[in-house]
Amino acid sequence: MYPHLPLSIAIEAAEERIRRMHRNGTRVLGNLVDDIKDRIGWTGSGTHIDTDPFERARERIELLAGLTSDSDGVPNISDQDKVEGEAAAHLFEAVIKSQAEPAALDDPGFWRYVALAHVWNFAAWRESKNFTAVIEDGGTITIPRKLGLYVNGKRQSECVPTRMFLRVRCLGGMPHAHLAGAVREGTDFWRSHILRVVAGEHPPLVRAMVRCQADEATRLSTGPLREFAKQLNRTLVNVVPAMLDDKTADALVDELWCLQLTQPQST
Repeated sequence: MYPHLPLSIAIEAAEERIRRMHRNGTRVLGNLVDDIKDRIGWTGSGTHIDTDPFERARERIELLAGLTSDSDGVPNISDQDKVEGEAAAHLFEAVIKSQAEPAALDDPGFWRYVALAHVWNFAAWRESKNFTAVIEDGGTITIPRKLGLYVNGKRQSECVPTRMFLRVRCLGGMPHAHLAGAVREGTDFWRSHILRVVAGEHPPLVRAMVRCQADEATRLSTGPLREFAKQLNRTLVNVVPAMLDDKTADALVDELWCLQLTQPQST
């Protein structure tokens, strides 16, 4: 059995937290389970999964982001995406150690639980604009419109814990987790060129792309990277990506990547 939060309950709890954070003047909350423990349901059959690994991961992730008991939660690290990549390895490891089965990983309700019970402080740091109450004329507190994207578990490339887990899975799991934070300022790279596209379903291709983009000598700026992605998508129509190993994926990516390196770079 795995923990689960219904959508309406998760959004209600998230909005309550935004208001509490505003009232208390903090972006770092204490025991994240306390205010939702009576709302958590359990789905499936058999014994409960082990949630302790998620708490251990939470401690490590918050440490990476500089979130402590006396922290105001304001981002003070210039490359937040790199931190997210490094943190993703801890979350992925926690999922594996929890022994959550595929049914849980495919359930947005499970990721809503992870988002609110274990990753909230990191998500509020990573997406600070969308975790900050908007104060309108007259003092009315308005909840940021996009808050739900980062906690509702529905959009895998947006919900913070889901996209962190998928970043490592796209690479092929823990043996390659060191690559999750290898790309400098890689927010668009991961969301637009890995998590939302077919190439992201094939770890050897992902690893090859990450290695190229992580190397400052071969890094592509926005325009050439998008053109590379178009060329790769066209090429994948005529090959069977699942049959590519690291050697053949490197060769394919290198060929298309080099074509873009010879073009004028744009931002």
